[in-house]
Amino acid sequence: MRRYLTLLIALLVLLIVGCKPKEEVKRLEPSQSVAMQSVKYSEEALEQGLRDTLDFGKMRQGEIIAKKLEVKNEGQRPMVMLRHVTTCGCVSVLYDRKPVAPGKSAVIEFELDSKSLQGWQMKLMEFYFADKGTPMKIYIEAEVE
Repeated sequence: MRRYLTLLIALLVLLIVGCKPKEEVKRLEPSQSVAMQSVKYSEEALEQGLRDTLDFGKMRQGEIIAKKLEVKNEGQRPMVMLRHVTTCGCVSVLYDRKPVAPGKSAVIEFELDSKSLQGWQMKLMEFYFADKGTPMKIYIEAEVE
């Protein structure tokens, strides 16, 4: 009986010690910002399979890197990005959904959070436009150490 009581007390102590209050999740700022690339949008380019790769290079696990992509509208009509689809929750995407007139540009901001990643990574984002069903494909490539 004494053995069970000692075991019960030990388990209670471990339970109390192990239950620390959860720390607030803080939004981390990017540790590195990479130069902006650009891609040229047009109806013809989209029909032919508009795609580009953003190389985030080598990064340490837990690091967040931000990168911007300029999309130049070289088409004849306004360009409107309606939505995007990503293959990983580790990529945050921010862009304006306002129409971009011909000859003007829009900027898409990307953040790659490598907290749960290891090794070579390739992530895909697809951007859908108002007048086309074919998406623009943007790949993110990184080596997480």
